[in-house]
Amino acid sequence: MRSLSFRSNVSQSQVQMQSVAAPRLARAAAAPLIIENRVAIRFTRMGRKKLPFYRIIAIDSRTRRDGRPLEFLGWYNPLSKETSLNAPSIKKWLEVGAQPSDTVAALLKKAMVLDS
Repeated sequence: MRSLSFRSNVSQSQVQMQSVAAPRLARAAAAPLIIENRVAIRFTRMGRKKLPFYRIIAIDSRTRRDGRPLEFLGWYNPLSKETSLNAPSIKKWLEVGAQPSDTVAALLKKAMVLDS
């Protein structure tokens, strides 16, 4: 009977590098992975050039500014300073942990939806 042997394409230095990297990966995997999934209450820009108009939306914090919202909560026109807010819905999102942006928080305080 003939014995079978094969040659590996992996050099000795690559094997040593893998053995050194393996403990690092094991330590990294042991650390708890924290993923921040939070709902943000922020503006999405509407309107046209030089005439801004904003909708107030509840959206996943990782999505882009004009991404698909979870819910529309109102609107704000900065030119005429008009606003329309769905206060019960905003309070519901705040109770479940949604974080308003700084600008939206100031607007909600002014409309007395958010306590100081």
